[in-house]
Amino acid sequence: MTALVAVTPLLAATDAQALGNNRTVSRSCGSNYVGSGFNGSQNWAQTKKVSGSCAGRLSAALIRSDGYWTTRVYGTSTSAYASYNSAYKGRNGLHWGCDNCNVTYS
Repeated sequence: MTALVAVTPLLAATDAQALGNNRTVSRSCGSNYVGSGFNGSQNWAQTKKVSGSCAGRLSAALIRSDGYWTTRVYGTSTSAYASYNSAYKGRNGLHWGCDNCNVTYS
């Protein structure tokens, strides 16, 4: 008798994919400081320009613990801040350096 066992890898949030992984990232649109966190009642994500030639607006959003994304908040060319209130910690911060720049997770 032969048994087939399906093996599914466990997907855990890594340091690069968890709230609070605050760091500077370099992308084609320039360098941005990305940060996110949870203070017990509010989840937040912030994108700040460090350097680069992109003159467009920065933006930020969050992935909630249930997997849904919050509304993407568009800021200025130097900063964007998104937040939502919940007793449950969010999953990730989402950060864009410009409208057409790739998203970075924190």
